[in-house]
Amino acid sequence: MRLYLASLAAVGVLMSGCQTEAQEEVEFTHIHGLGFTEDGEQAYIPAHDGLRVYEDGTWKNVESGEGELHDFMGFTMTSEGFYSSGHPNMQSDYENPFGLVKSTDGGETLDLLALEGEVDFHVMSASYNTDAIYVMNPELNSKMDELGLHRTLDEGQEWESRDADGVNGSVIAIAAHPDEEDRVALSTEEGAFQSDDGGDTFEQVLSGVPAPALTYAHTGELLVAEGIDEETTLKAIDASGEVVREIPAPLIEEDAIGYLAQNPQSENTLMVTTIERDIFYTENGGETWEQQAEQGFSVDES
Repeated sequence: MRLYLASLAAVGVLMSGCQTEAQEEVEFTHIHGLGFTEDGEQAYIPAHDGLRVYEDGTWKNVESGEGELHDFMGFTMTSEGFYSSGHPNMQSDYENPFGLVKSTDGGETLDLLALEGEVDFHVMSASYNTDAIYVMNPELNSKMDELGLHRTLDEGQEWESRDADGVNGSVIAIAAHPDEEDRVALSTEEGAFQSDDGGDTFEQVLSGVPAPALTYAHTGELLVAEGIDEETTLKAIDASGEVVREIPAPLIEEDAIGYLAQNPQSENTLMVTTIERDIFYTENGGETWEQQAEQGFSVDES
């Protein structure tokens, strides 16, 4: 079971004095990641044709410094910027696919790190504060002679194949711990799994239902979206694998959460996207959720 987001959007309300100005509609054609910047002021989502950035309650389209709209895949935010894979704009001079790229200026410029023209990582996660990057390798290439879980600690120059013992099912998502390079989690249609030895062995921490999305909170807890449709729940799991609390989830109907992220500056501020391209946002730990996008188009609350 592989869950991929297709298209998404969200919108904010711009206040000026006593007047409210309607915002321009924003569309997300595909969604392949979600994350907040280190200062907590912005959230980024890649959308097939460039980036969408959320700031001050409003989403906007963002182009690179060269005006190119790239198709980022496996997109993951860190304290320094973002790592990604995917496909370059056809008008650019980059080789297709990207391999592993990095940006520290919000996508204005890209650093080509490794495997350009060789591989596209759809399932990838970079640690927020360490050098660890984990990927599911889909095809053999010049640096990987095996499929499956791999890790790099030097931005793709050297890769280690990891055993992933104890994982059942097809991997849907990866989450790298923000502060511990050896802690990583995987989700499948059979649950969620956590490792403290760099991905060689895993303990199943949720079972019996699909876990379509997961991420590590900046407090160190593993946040997991468990189940689909109206049965969706959000759970926080500690390092020992114990569920320590449940977070009220937004109302999901005939849908599933595809990505979730926590604001590094606010433990109670979360954003989730769904497979059907809805976006939900909370600043109070899930007590109330604001819907910012519906089926790939922004919701104007003015």
